[in-house]
Formats: sequence, structure tokens, C-alpha cells
Amino acid sequence: MTQVGWRFPPLSGGTRQGYTNNDIEVFKGQELIDNLAREICQNSLDAHIEGTDTPVRVVFELRQISRSGYDVFSQYSRCLKGCRKYWGTEMDAKLCRFVEGAEATLTEDDIPVLIASDYNTKGLSGSHNGKLSSSWEALTGSDGVSVKSDENSAGSYGIGKNAPFACSSLSMVFYNTVAENNESAFIGVARLATLLNEDGKPTQRVGKYQNNDEENEKWFPIYDTDENDFRDCFHRIERGTDVIIVGFTQATNWVTNVTKAVLKNFFVAISEGRLVVELKNGNDIRIIDESTLSQLFNDFSDDTEMLATSQLYKAFTSPDCKKTMEVLEADDVEVYIKSDSSYKRTIANFRATGMLVGTYYKRIFQHYAAVVIVRGSKLGELLKDTEPPRHNRWDYKQIESSDRKKRKLARESIQKIDDFVLNLLKSQFEVVTEDTVDAAGVGEYIPDDIDGLGGQSEGDDILKVKIKIGKIKTNHTHQGFTTEVAVQEEGTEEEGDVHNHERNPNPVPPRPRPPKPVTPDPDAPDPQPGATPGKGVKTVNTPNLSAQRAFPVSSSQGLYKIVIKPSETYENLYVECFAVGEDGKADSLDMESFTFNSKNIKISNGKAGPIKVEADTPAVFFAKFFRKEKMKLRLSLTEVVKK
Repeated sequence: MTQVGWRFPPLSGGTRQGYTNNDIEVFKGQELIDNLAREICQNSLDAHIEGTDTPVRVVFELRQISRSGYDVFSQYSRCLKGCRKYWGTEMDAKLCRFVEGAEATLTEDDIPVLIASDYNTKGLSGSHNGKLSSSWEALTGSDGVSVKSDENSAGSYGIGKNAPFACSSLSMVFYNTVAENNESAFIGVARLATLLNEDGKPTQRVGKYQNNDEENEKWFPIYDTDENDFRDCFHRIERGTDVIIVGFTQATNWVTNVTKAVLKNFFVAISEGRLVVELKNGNDIRIIDESTLSQLFNDFSDDTEMLATSQLYKAFTSPDCKKTMEVLEADDVEVYIKSDSSYKRTIANFRATGMLVGTYYKRIFQHYAAVVIVRGSKLGELLKDTEPPRHNRWDYKQIESSDRKKRKLARESIQKIDDFVLNLLKSQFEVVTEDTVDAAGVGEYIPDDIDGLGGQSEGDDILKVKIKIGKIKTNHTHQGFTTEVAVQEEGTEEEGDVHNHERNPNPVPPRPRPPKPVTPDPDAPDPQPGATPGKGVKTVNTPNLSAQRAFPVSSSQGLYKIVIKPSETYENLYVECFAVGEDGKADSLDMESFTFNSKNIKISNGKAGPIKVEADTPAVFFAKFFRKEKMKLRLSLTEVVKK
């Protein structure tokens, strides 16, 4: 006789199993909702019906279901008691916390249930024929097995299927599907620990809520021809799949948290019309699609958690630069870059389906956001195998070392993309200025935050890779002095005072001698700071700097960033900028604005000042010129000493 209920298979002399499950634990932590949304939407995108442009639709809905109305809960309570009986006083702390939490959930009148339903998808095939390679079996009847739907899929129902269990206080998830030819099925899966069943026999830790025919040793899902009140709570007629998380632990602010997770991981898929996400909480409905993306990002404009994602979204939708490259096939990678002085330095990698794989950064002076999308099918198939279970980075070491050819190709492909992005960033933003001295390790002192999406990988500092030191020549001019560095050979960093060191024999550059005091012309209608004819009460010095650099933030807007590191404190510093042509001639630049420490600095006769800067502390200025183009800059800095 067939009976619907929970069944945990007998242990039959096998190894007893505890509650600890690394495949579930990997998805827990601060990124719990992020991991859940990624896995749900990723699997739905992978299951998109071929030959249609209709986007995949994923609906998240939180409902409260009465505990007393369904035997699925009363039966499960008996399973928890069987777990206590088996382990007794030897129950470890983790299992004890879980059992106590599950029992507490089952004392509530209503159980929180999150349902994630997808549409315009294939549904789960194989629920009736029991084919081992089917998506149904991969999701509900196996561990560590995935079914590849196509070369661009991120893996179907492998380890990622455990993410919903990490969000359940009961460790209980149900699956409801309508597949091809209206083939439907419903089943529950629970991941506990070895327990004693009603016959007093120990069991395995994974059990199912299903049709059980013990006499004939046959077990099936609950089909549409079967009667079951709990299944009827999730009536479905359209093709697709429901993932039902019973005892949902993240109900507080779940709409906001899922929205953030979807925006972070799928803004490319949503922007391109591949994915639509709906969030239902009672009568409140939020739709995330290509028409609402901009407004949603505006709504989160003050949320620091979403800052980097918002910048990446702007880079993708309105880039300053868009380039394609070839790795395995023509134009199989696209790169979008946008720059702004307020941006974090973030590079985001995306799969062809529009799902985020991971973020990292390259440490250059310029602030930017860059989006990298793999479009080619061959490259997508290769890089899929380099992703760990959480699909949050490319790591060629994920490929078996025995497959040397594939591993090498993956390593070279990842490196090629990495190099292309770095070179593109450098070509877009790096401008070498005249009169520049870069002390070894000066990149360490630039007061910029190096942040991106959570979980950054280690970046590269192009300013610290290899420093070349040559003979230093000092030129005295009427504007002060400049120091030029001749490239000769690769140098190394040494601690302490390395002047006249046997490996670095260059002497300390001579300090400038201040000019004799002069007095502004008393008959001048508008005396200006600086040196003017006559006897005076003001002294003009040329500041002593250990480093200075200038480069464009947006050359099309005439916006440049200037960084200096003074050797002394200066109370009244004035800055003047020149554009240097190919012939070496310098033209004075008119400044539209000049800011320091978020304050506008007065500009008079082409000079910005006065400014106070501290010794050995980098000072960052932003100058906006009336001239809107990429230029090579020369800086003229003067200090007016008041008597």
C-alpha cells in the first residue's frame, strides 16, 4: 500500500551521519540571501526555453502556512524526536542547536515559507521515468551531481542546490514542477542527521516527503493524480519549477535584501531583457525589470553596500569606453569602462547569461568601474569549469591537474582577459606628467580607498611593480626648479636612507634657495601674490615636493586629478597649470574650477590658491579646465610667505 509521508532510508550498517554538511555550510554567513538569489536565478536562466525571446521570470513570495493544518509538520516532529533518541547525550553542539531551533519553529502557529517560482523555463524533466541524468534526479535524488543544460550554463543542480537549505530552520525544501507534456511532480527533501525511525532503526540523514510503497520497495514523487493537501498549497499549471523553503529564517527585510542581491548579481541579465524578478509580500509587489532598474538604483543611492554595484551599472549602460577582444573566438569578450572621481576601483566579470561571477580591482590612480562580459560559447564553457561552487570567481586551479591542456588554456585565457583590462585602463587614464618624481612606493601614500563588491581578490599595483631609477638632473628656471628622471635600469626598494648607497649612488637633490625678498609695485591697480618688481615684504618660494602627478578623470569634461606630496608644510600654496605640446612649448590653462578637500579654491589670473598642505601628506586636487581634451600637464607651484 502506498502512503505519503517522510521517509529516511535505513542506515543498514552504513556510516552514521551528523548534521554538519559542508555543501550547505559554504552558503551560510553574511552573504546568505545573496547566495540564495544567485543560485535560484542562475538555475532559472540556465533552464530558459530555447528559441524564445521571452525573458525568464522569477517570482519570490513569502507566505505563512498554518502548522496545524498539515501532517507534514507533525510527522517531521517525530523525526526530530527520533534524532534526539539516537544521539542522546552524545549530540554535538551544532546538531543540538539545529534540533532546538527546528522544534521551536514547529511550536509556532504559522510557518514562514518562501516560494521561488520560475516561468518561461523548461521545468524539471525525468520525474516520471527516473532517468539518472535528468534534471529532476540531479535536484532531488543525488548529491554532487549536476546536469549541464548548455555550454553557457553555470551548472545545474550541483552543490548550489544546497543554498536554500541554508535558509531553512527546518533544513527542509520542497520542489514542485511542471515540465514538457505537462509532466508534473512534487517532493520534499530534508537534511538532518542519523535518527531512529518508527521501527527504532537508525536511518540515513537525508529524507524525502513522497509516495512510499514499502511492500514493493518503490518510492515516487507526489503526482497530480495523488491527493495531498500540502501539495495543493502550491498549485501550478504553467511550465517551470517552484523551490519552496519551509521555515524561512530570513523574513526580516527580505524584500530589500533580495532586491539588493538581484541587482548585484543580475543587472546585466535584467538590462538585456533576459530576466524579470518579482517580489511578493502580502499585497505588496515589486517588479525588477529593465524599466525599473534605474529607479531602484536611485532608491539605493545612499546605501554604501550598493555603491560599487551602482557604479558598475552606470559603466555598463553609459560607458566612456567599450571594447571587444578575442580569446578563443572573435569578439568573445566585451569590456565596458566608466570613470568618475567618486568611483571605487571595481572590475566585475559576468557570464553570457548576465550573471555576476566575481569582482576584483587593479590599483591605478584613476577611479573607475569596469564590466567584463564573456560572450563566446567556447570561452564560456571553459570558464564555467574554473568556477568554485559559489560561482564567485575564475580560478583555473578548479580544473583537475591531470587535464594539463585544459588547465593551461584556462590559465592563459584568464590572464589574457586580465591583461587586456589592465592595459585598457592604463591607456584610457594614465597620463605621464612633465616634472614628475615618483618615489619608490609612493602609491602607498595616495589617500584613496581601494574598495569594490564584497569578497575582493588581491589586486595589482602598476605603480609598484618595477621602479626604474636613473641619473637625476636638476634644472633651475625662473619658475623654480624641476627634476627629471632618466630611465636606465631596474631598481629595488631599500629601507632607510639609501642616498649614496652602493646600489643607489644618486645624491639628494639640492634644496632650492629662496629668492631675495621683493615688494609688490604699490602703483599696480591689482597687486597679485608672487614676485613682482620693487622692494617688498613678501617672499616667494618654490615648494619642495617628493612626488607629484596629474592625470585625467574625464578629459572630455576637462576634469583632471592632481596629487602632490610636499616635503614641508606650506601655508599659502598657489597652483598654476600648463598644457605641454609635442614641441615642448607650454600654454597656460584657464581653470573653470579647482577643489581641495571638497572645497572650491579661489582662482585668480590662472592661479588657484591659497592652499595649506601638510608635510609628507599627499594632497589631492581636482582641476576642471575650459579646455576639454586629453593633455600632458606641467604644474607650477609657488609658496607666498607672509611677513
